Amino acid sequence: MKTISGLIAILFLFLLTPGRTASQEGFNAKVLLQKDISSYAGKDMRLSVGEITLAPGATGTKHRHPGPTFVYVLAGNVEAEFEGVPLRTYQAGETVYEDAEQLHISTRNPSKTEPARILVFHLSRNDEALTKPAK
Repeated sequence: MKTISGLIAILFLFLLTPGRTASQEGFNAKVLLQKDISSYAGKDMRLSVGEITLAPGATGTKHRHPGPTFVYVLAGNVEAEFEGVPLRTYQAGETVYEDAEQLHISTRNPSKTEPARILVFHLSRNDEALTKPAK
């Protein structure tokens, strides 16, 4: 399966404290929650939740996430392509999953007039960067 969370803005998203926002090249990210879940999920685990708004025509770059990523499309359409999975357009109400370390090749809001919004859930180790740029 695939995810839409492959956005450079996610790096900035999770460097912030909950409730703050960050913007970069058409992506506006807002941290909704960061919670240490080690007592339930094992040593050194964190759940991070964020909302990302993609401006019309915004495009992300190749990257990977160290842990599994779950995405829910809140509004609009988002095109995404992942290693081993062809380009697909996801619509509001659809969910997506991305494996840990799966190459996220592209992310784009295909609309020229409407923003798209996604809700992103990352599982990771505490203090681990959630996005790693890829070549």
